[in-house]
Amino acid sequence: MNIQVCRDPSDAVALYLPQRLYLKSFAKINISVQLPPHKVHGKSISNWELMEKLRKMILPDSFSTLKVSKHSSEVIRFDAELESRDKLDRVLARLDERVVQLTDYPDALKVRVCESKSDFPSRHDWDSFFRDTTEMDEMKPGERPDTIHICNLPIRWFIHERDQHEDALPSESLFKKVFEKFGSVRQVDVPAADPFRLQMKTSIRGITTPVQDAALYFEGYVQFSEYLSFVRCMDTLRGKKLLRKRDDIAEWCGIKVDFDKSKHMTDAAVKRRAIVRERLSARQQAKDNEEKAEKERATKREAKERQKYEHTEREKLAKMREREERRKKKQLAKLMQKDNLDLNSKVVEEQKKLMKEQKKLQAIRLIEELFKRIELRPELQRNGRSEQYYYPGERTARARMIEKFKRQQQEILEEQRNNYTSALNGRIVIRTALETKKPKRDSSISSVSSDERGRDTRDSHRKIKMERLTTPEREMEYNKTTASLYSMPYGFGYPFACPPGYAYPPQSMSIFIAILHSTTSV
Repeated sequence: MNIQVCRDPSDAVALYLPQRLYLKSFAKINISVQLPPHKVHGKSISNWELMEKLRKMILPDSFSTLKVSKHSSEVIRFDAELESRDKLDRVLARLDERVVQLTDYPDALKVRVCESKSDFPSRHDWDSFFRDTTEMDEMKPGERPDTIHICNLPIRWFIHERDQHEDALPSESLFKKVFEKFGSVRQVDVPAADPFRLQMKTSIRGITTPVQDAALYFEGYVQFSEYLSFVRCMDTLRGKKLLRKRDDIAEWCGIKVDFDKSKHMTDAAVKRRAIVRERLSARQQAKDNEEKAEKERATKREAKERQKYEHTEREKLAKMREREERRKKKQLAKLMQKDNLDLNSKVVEEQKKLMKEQKKLQAIRLIEELFKRIELRPELQRNGRSEQYYYPGERTARARMIEKFKRQQQEILEEQRNNYTSALNGRIVIRTALETKKPKRDSSISSVSSDERGRDTRDSHRKIKMERLTTPEREMEYNKTTASLYSMPYGFGYPFACPPGYAYPPQSMSIFIAILHSTTSV
C-alpha cells in the first residue's frame, strides 16, 4: 500500500478538489503457475523470468504491481494489480489456461488466473456484527454502524498549504471536510494530530499504524450522523484507491477501510480521552514551567558566577597595576639616584635664564621707547631740527635693527619659557609618581565628610598652583608698571627738566648699535 505513480488517471473521480484528491478504481488478480510433479535434476525455475513471461503475455496491457506471494514445490502464486477494472476481462482471457515455456526448463508450465477476493467489508458484515454482538447498543453513537476507520492515509495529502514543513501534522478539519461529501459528519478523530495520544493507555489510543510507518501515514475515524451517509461512503470507497493529482504527475495509494468495532467514537470514550488529555496537558504545562524556572535559575546562577569572576579579574588587574606602579616608582628613584638628577636646581636654573631673557627684552623695549620719546619732543618738532641730525636712511635702518633684535629676543624668551615650563611640569609629574599611593578606604572608614575631601582637593590644587607660579606673572605686573610710567606726560619721569631750545645731540648708526649690544649683553 505504498504511494505509486499512476500512469492512467483518466477514470479518477473527484473526492475533494481543494486538495486535488480523487478516487480511482483498480483490480486485483491471483496468478498461479502449476509446477510438474517430478523434478528435473540440476534445473531451477527463475521467478524473475516467469514474471517477465507473464508481462509479455498481457501486452499491450500492463500490471501496476506484480509480486510473488507463495512459492512451494507444487505451485508459484503471484499477486497482481491492474490500474483499471476495464482491463480485467482482457487480462484474464490472455492468461487463463495458458502455457509458459522457460528457457532452461524442459517442461511447460500451466497458468491459472482469477480475480482476487476483496477484503472490503460488505453490508452483511457490519449488519451481522452489530446484530450478534451483545456489548453494543445501537441506540448510542459509536455502538452502531456509523463510524468508518480508514488506515494508510498519506500525511502530506492532508496538510494545508501554509503548514508545509517537515514536522507538520495532519489536519483534523481538512480530514472532516473531505468526508462531508457523503453526508453530515458528527465528529472525527485523527490520533496522529493529538500530541498526547501516545501517552494514553492502549485501549483508548485508537492507534493501529505500525511505528515504522507513522512518519508517512496516519489513520482516522469518521463518525456520520446518519446511517445512509455511512453506507454511501462505504460503497464509494469499495474497490478504490486514493489518488492525488499534481501539476506534472499523479500519485495513488491503497487505503484500508473498515467499520469501527472497538467503540472508539462513543461519547464515553471521547469524554475519557478529553479528561486524560486535559490532565496530561496540565502535567506538561507544569513541567514546562518547572523547566523554564530552572533555566531562569541557571541563568541567574551563571550571571552571578560571571559577575564574581569579573570582580575577581578586576581585583587582579588592580593589584597588577598597583605592583606595576610601585615598580616604575622604584625604577624612577633608582634612575634619579644614579644620574644625580637635581630637579629643583634645574628649575631654578631655567627660571634664572628666563628672567635674564625677560630683562633683555625689557631693555630693548625701553631703549625703543626712549628714542621714540626723544624724537617726539616739542622743541625738535617746532624748530624742525630733528631731520638735520640724521644721515639719509639712518632712521629706517635703526627701526629695522631694533625690530630685528626685538623679534630675536622674543623667540629666545619663548623658547626659554617653554624650557622652564617643561622643567616645572617634569618636577610635578615626578613628585606625583614618587608619592606613595594611599590604600583603598574601607567601608568602615567611609564616614569621612565630603567637606574634608574637598579641603584636601583644594590644598592639592593650591600646591600645584604654587609650583606653577613663575616669573611670567611678575612680568605682567612689571609690564603694567612700565605702561603706567610711559603714559605719564612728557617732561615727567626724568631727573631734571630739559632747558628751552635744547636739541638732541647728533647720533650715528655706530653709536646706536653699540648701545644695543651693550644692553643685550647685560
